[in-house]
Amino acid sequence: MRTFPLNAVLATVLLAGAGAMAQTTAAPAPAAAASAPAGPSVRPELGKQLIDAQNLLNDKKYPEARAKLKLADAFADKTPYENYLVALLSLNVAVNEDDAPNSAKYMEQMLSLNAIGQWAKPADIITALQNVGVVHYRSKDYAQAASWMERNLKEGGNSTAAKNVRIQAYAMAGNYPRATELAEEEIALAKKEDRAPAQPYLELLAQARSQLKDAAGATRAVELLVTYYPRKEYSQSLINRLWTRPDLSPALHLDVFRLAFFTGALAETNDYQEYIDFAQRGGFSAEALTAYDKGVEVGLMGAGANLEAHKKLRAKLAAEAEQDKKTAAADSANALKKPNGVAMVNVGFNLVGQGQFDKGIELIEKGIAKGLPKRPEDARLRLAVAHVLAGQTDKAKQTFATVSGPSGLDDLVRYWLLAIRKP
Repeated sequence: MRTFPLNAVLATVLLAGAGAMAQTTAAPAPAAAASAPAGPSVRPELGKQLIDAQNLLNDKKYPEARAKLKLADAFADKTPYENYLVALLSLNVAVNEDDAPNSAKYMEQMLSLNAIGQWAKPADIITALQNVGVVHYRSKDYAQAASWMERNLKEGGNSTAAKNVRIQAYAMAGNYPRATELAEEEIALAKKEDRAPAQPYLELLAQARSQLKDAAGATRAVELLVTYYPRKEYSQSLINRLWTRPDLSPALHLDVFRLAFFTGALAETNDYQEYIDFAQRGGFSAEALTAYDKGVEVGLMGAGANLEAHKKLRAKLAAEAEQDKKTAAADSANALKKPNGVAMVNVGFNLVGQGQFDKGIELIEKGIAKGLPKRPEDARLRLAVAHVLAGQTDKAKQTFATVSGPSGLDDLVRYWLLAIRKP
């Protein structure tokens, strides 16, 4: 935190006073003072205490500076300008010592006295207000921190630091409506200026909306975080929100796991075990095997107390996947004979899991064209995912655009589009 500077004229006045004190009799002011604009005078003996205090401040000897200022303040019949200088330097000491009560006290004194002679530069007042706000924030007096930052911005401050502290202070003080309002303003401004909203504002908005029990608003904030700052933890947050939806269709559970796996959002051994179990029971052994091997790679499968059980699981998955490869042609032929396209979509996606992307996608497309008695939109979702896994991003986007529906389907489509967008 930088010291609030005495402006050039004030410093010159003090130096002039020191020069006069050095003489046994009254002497002319130094040339620097003579050339400075006319201003208030400071008694030499008082000026010496102030100069000593300023030097001690510069050396970061704050208790000693405070002692000098106490001597200066003891002078009788001080002029408003002399009181102003004492308050200004005392404010410096309080700020640098993180003394919130005294920083507020001396700030108010300085502002009141400055109103008499307008001695401080507006820029220095803005800096002082911001620093007092920071001191209150460090002291965990968040309501006061927010109040001081409001005053800073009202006086013309526009620093990102001041805005950040103000929003954070409102949030820490529990004033979530105001924190949300300010964060939304900053995000709207960023969009208007065609730039990414600041990450701290988005994080705070998600937090504040959650505190206000606004699940939809919090989710929108996390979606923006994934959009502008794609990170695994944000994807995890989005997918966790999907899982907590009371209306999430059980038919989409495996699809949620697929998205989580693609975005790296599976964070625990249980996540991998559940995904593998869902895929295996759905008849997608190759997909389950891929998930298992990834779990091993990240250290969440095939280790520790589960080592033997996991070895047996992998052997079983490998055997099933191998068997599926051997019967792939027969399974495809049988699926084509069915009265609807359900089996074709399932066998096609299993082929995709085996890496046979062209054959798998073709079979899924034929299954959709043949017709599905229930939830045809789920099949189009899986076709789009197959395009993603095949590296066919443009085709995936085109297919996702044809998919919509309730019970989490719209969210899945939106999150897949976020996952495949280029940063």
